[in-house]
Amino acid sequence: MSAKTEMSLTDGNIAKKMVLFALPLIVSGWLQLSFNLADYIVCGQFVSDKAVGAIGATGSLTSLLVDLFIGFAVGVNVVMGNAYGERNKEKGYRTIGSATALALASGVFLAIIGIVFARTFLTWMNTPESMIDMSVTYMSIYFAGLPFSLLYNFGASAMRGMGDSTKPFIFLSIGGILNVGLNILFVVPIKMGVAGLALATILSEGLSAFLVYASLFRNRYGFARFTFQNLRFYKNETKEILRIGIPAGLQGAMFDIANVLIQFNINSFGDEVISGDSAAGRISGYVYIAQNGFSQAAVAFISANVGAKNTKNIKKAFTWGVLFALIADLIFGTLEVVLRRQLLGLIVSGDEAISTGELNILITITFHFTMCLVDVISSSERGLGYSTLPALVSFIGICCIRIIYIYTIFPLPQFHSMGYLYATYPISWTITAIGHGICYAIVSKKVCARLDKESSLKAASGVNSQLVPSKTDKA
Repeated sequence: MSAKTEMSLTDGNIAKKMVLFALPLIVSGWLQLSFNLADYIVCGQFVSDKAVGAIGATGSLTSLLVDLFIGFAVGVNVVMGNAYGERNKEKGYRTIGSATALALASGVFLAIIGIVFARTFLTWMNTPESMIDMSVTYMSIYFAGLPFSLLYNFGASAMRGMGDSTKPFIFLSIGGILNVGLNILFVVPIKMGVAGLALATILSEGLSAFLVYASLFRNRYGFARFTFQNLRFYKNETKEILRIGIPAGLQGAMFDIANVLIQFNINSFGDEVISGDSAAGRISGYVYIAQNGFSQAAVAFISANVGAKNTKNIKKAFTWGVLFALIADLIFGTLEVVLRRQLLGLIVSGDEAISTGELNILITITFHFTMCLVDVISSSERGLGYSTLPALVSFIGICCIRIIYIYTIFPLPQFHSMGYLYATYPISWTITAIGHGICYAIVSKKVCARLDKESSLKAASGVNSQLVPSKTDKA
């Protein structure tokens, strides 16, 4: 990374800059999903539909465990954004060092948990006997590589907090190309099956993580960089990362807990349904990523302008973030609904699997704009420095509502079908979106009033904002 790829987040045309910032995030997300989708296509074409279901059966469980810690990356983004807005380079250095230490510690912990308890967790989830051995193999190898995944995510979040979304995109793309090549190598000529797919994934993530940290290490002329002497848990920065990151991780985990329960019920409908649901989930990810790029842009721009005490730009960043995310959701959601059968046919071939996938897409994507609002508004709340509140709203609206629905309405004979099971998504999204909208209106008014007051006092005292240099700039 260099200063040339760092974008100013606190001045200029905010709308234009948000688009330029979000595009690399969206494209890199699509590429990552395409590389993961390649796992499914290679698996479906050269192994079996059951292998597709075996990988898919690990998805919600893997997300539940990983998202608890991926939330720390949100904290890294916000804390680095505040440091950038304050022009405090020393804080930027400490943030990168603390983030790296957290990534390593969290990655090793998750690797041990995932490897040791893979079969136990999958058995609890009612994974079919015909798939469980393949699922355990895939999950165990995947978790062994989680330190690489967390290092990439934390390092990329630090870059985005400094206004650079381009380099993480490039590094992820390079790793993804390696992933596709290794998928084909390990599965077709070497015939390693799902083990080969998992191994290809962790090797590609390892390359992306290496490239991110090599760039951060060489970033002498940018805002902040990684140095080994800063690799430690700095009290203030670590505390701030965890203050934002833990509730963000819990919020993601709440979605995943509810999804684990949904997956448990999906598993009871048999192999073909599991495969069709897994395929639909992968395809629908493209729509989510399109709008999530603007959610991440909102976090970066809002947190930087909180640091700069620029309330006008905070309001602009929120408004444009919501608008751009809804537009992206509408365009790509429509394409997915129209082309749903052709897209599903790339992954699975069974009639029941395709029918299940179509039902999933028709119900969830039609109402996906409500999920879009949940994502952007809750991200904006975290950008303002509030992380516990959106986590609480999501706990009630997503986790509690889905659990109540699954244990009261869904078991009734007239509602015990995949269509009514998928209905849990739009119902919970809508309720949660309303809750987040109310909370954002309250907290944004409070934060902006405080920042305006601080800016007035600062102007009255004649203090000018200037770059606070780092002691390690010349290291």
